[in-house]
Amino acid sequence: MKKDKIIIKAEHVSFTYEDGTKGVRGIDLEIKEGKKIAVLGANGSGKSTFFLCLNGIHKPSSGRLFWEGVPYDYSRKGLLRLRSKVGIVFQDPDNQLLLSDILQEISFGVLNMGVDPGEAVKRAEEIAKEIGIWEFISQPTYSLSEGQKKQVSLADVMVMNPKVIILDEPAAALDPYHSHLIHSMADQMAEKGITVLISTHDVDFACEWADEAVLFHKGQVLAVGEPERIFSQINLLKQTHLDQPRAMAVALSLQKKGILPVEIGLPVSIQELEARIEAWKPDTLCGSKNDKAEKKGILVVSFGTSHEDTRRKTIEAIEKEIESVYTDSIVYRAWTSGMIIKKLKSRDHYHVDTVEQAAERMKKDGVTHVIVQPTHVVNGIENERMKEDILAFCHEFTSISFGSPLLTSSEDNEKVLKVLTEAFQGLPKDTALVFLGHGTTHYANAMYAALDYQLKDMGYKNVHIGTVEAYPSMETIKKKVAEDGYRRVILAPFMIVAGEHAKNDMAGDDKGSWKCQFEAIGCQVECVFKGLGEYEGIRQIFLEHVREARERAGL
Repeated sequence: MKKDKIIIKAEHVSFTYEDGTKGVRGIDLEIKEGKKIAVLGANGSGKSTFFLCLNGIHKPSSGRLFWEGVPYDYSRKGLLRLRSKVGIVFQDPDNQLLLSDILQEISFGVLNMGVDPGEAVKRAEEIAKEIGIWEFISQPTYSLSEGQKKQVSLADVMVMNPKVIILDEPAAALDPYHSHLIHSMADQMAEKGITVLISTHDVDFACEWADEAVLFHKGQVLAVGEPERIFSQINLLKQTHLDQPRAMAVALSLQKKGILPVEIGLPVSIQELEARIEAWKPDTLCGSKNDKAEKKGILVVSFGTSHEDTRRKTIEAIEKEIESVYTDSIVYRAWTSGMIIKKLKSRDHYHVDTVEQAAERMKKDGVTHVIVQPTHVVNGIENERMKEDILAFCHEFTSISFGSPLLTSSEDNEKVLKVLTEAFQGLPKDTALVFLGHGTTHYANAMYAALDYQLKDMGYKNVHIGTVEAYPSMETIKKKVAEDGYRRVILAPFMIVAGEHAKNDMAGDDKGSWKCQFEAIGCQVECVFKGLGEYEGIRQIFLEHVREARERAGL
């Protein structure tokens, strides 16, 4: 790769939408091979429109684009070649993902290029492993989190072996963990010699990461240059409604007050600021070194329960098994339900940490490496909030690694169903077994319907999984039980604990309970009060997830 070789050149590029809106106006820009380029500007400044022109999705209304000195070819064959070289990951991954099967999704583009199907799948598998999505490769794309969808979208592009990758606001709507992950992947691509363009509003990231910054304003390129030069121009930043990076702003403020000399310049990161200060007066400042010995902690996060009997059999049983297996770690507890935590404190004077309190406790105890293992059934709202809470402490620990909820992969699904069907084997032909799950408005709720379908596919026509708050609902299950003519129904919770929902929603005497509703259609009902956490096979799945998290953390 020649130094500063121009890979894409824009000459007076303009694009006007059909309604007359001018997306970009007279763009002149040279994109150099192998560079990391941050593109910044307010919403509507033309960044995304220009990206679509670079990828050939938009053909300029006027002006020209060149690939390695040759004008863009907008024929079908020319565009296929171009898009194999210039890949784009859209801000909203749902606009990019077309198929529910992840491997098919990743291999779709190379198949269109005429690659042999076997070779396409092989390349898709290699990319999935390379960028860290193999662990959830068997999940349908619609069940993935936003961060995971972004990873799959990136795999769609990476499998084409492009020379240029465009990431349109890749950290939008992502949690800190996935934002950091996407940014790290951008670094890895740049290390391979790929030219990487990222549009972002994060000036701190752009200043520290990029080789070159491009400022867009009202459809035009306002400035291009090294980040240190671009971000030191306060008036230029104000014009584009951007703040100065924190490290520069702090250094400039201290210089104005005479605390720091102007000679140390304006650093691009906090770490660089610290280094420059230490180099300036190393004998007057006390640096802190992290000479603590490694100390491992496992934080087991549960929703919680106000029922002591089921807590001991489920949550505490899971915690004790983790503690007995991983003797090199301290096991901590946190619950995500503030309502249950308050209830226990008021009623029983029994304290349980929130996630934040547990993190503070681990920090105080000197824990350096944290494994977070949720006992949540699916990767829903509670699990995502838990991650946000613990990631707020990411700078307090050497490493944080997350174990998966109970149902995360197809292997998990099969193991769970095997445990439950073996526990209830030998059901009479006139008896239906109905599991009561919680349900969620989160898209992860699709897992319940998938499990119910999988049971039928396995031949268990008389076993159903429903939810209290989502689909499949009680009405759905009740209708099916009535149609199939079952006279007896066994109800069991599909929740980690057999607590409030099991004792009231499932087996309560209120006419709205599942027991009473089945009795109302003439069924004899038996209720089994056994939470998922009581099954040894279920606890083994959580132990396996802890092991996987430790391996990812290198512990």
